[in-house]
Amino acid sequence: MKTITAVILTWNSEKYIINCLDSLYNSTGLDLICYVIDNGSTDGTIDLIQNQHYSNLELIKLDKNYGTTVPRNKAIAKSHSDYLLILDSDTIIQPGAIQGLLNVAESDSSIGIVAPRLLYPDGTVQPSFKKIPTITIKLYKGVPIKRLNKIGTNLELYDSQYYTTEFNGTIPVDYCISACWLVCRDAITKVGLLDEHIFYAPEDLDYCLRMWLNNYKVVYTTQAEVVHYTQRISHKNPKMFIAHAKGLLYYFWKYKYFFDRNRIYRKIDKTYPYAIIR
Repeated sequence: MKTITAVILTWNSEKYIINCLDSLYNSTGLDLICYVIDNGSTDGTIDLIQNQHYSNLELIKLDKNYGTTVPRNKAIAKSHSDYLLILDSDTIIQPGAIQGLLNVAESDSSIGIVAPRLLYPDGTVQPSFKKIPTITIKLYKGVPIKRLNKIGTNLELYDSQYYTTEFNGTIPVDYCISACWLVCRDAITKVGLLDEHIFYAPEDLDYCLRMWLNNYKVVYTTQAEVVHYTQRISHKNPKMFIAHAKGLLYYFWKYKYFFDRNRIYRKIDKTYPYAIIR
């Protein structure tokens, strides 16, 4: 039987964490270990978790907010399971979702990350997988001009048919947001841990790109569904917005492209010629 370690990051998550954990433990009969890493919560998150009695759950308490990469890496490094389930605390796993993710991962040894269909609480599909961005796209999305925001969004998204409940299938994509990932241990061994130079974002974009550049695929599947409340912290917290901006600048510097994503596609195509939907 395949083993899975769930890695859940919390930060003032008292509104979501118990629903998340309940859905996790009710969704699988697999051999499951869970690490909850708390980023210095000041609300009731820790008390809520400690008052529950989930099996094979370890709470790792940090003294402050270390972002997303450092805490997740602490848990990933502790784990020895076949798969890592990277999960945001504001998610609710739907019945059968973990098995669905596992079925896809097991169907192709070249898959490094498989991500589910994410749904907003009202049941509509979240555009959770996207194309590799450029600085221009990020600027368009960041300025307070709706017309430019729309242009930037359209340049980053795939065809609208993929973001509907009518679409069914499993497709390779540039990257998926890290609200829910099932990651193969062999891929982690080769690709390494998350880049801790990135505090908050775009750690998901960076890691998915590293998967592609190391001969592993990133796929999106509708065989699994997860509800995501998508708090969008960087839109509400100025410090997190600045951290996000710094992360983006670091990312573009790291991969030495700014305006032409075809430079990255050409590198990917050396290992998987035209594997990604363009």
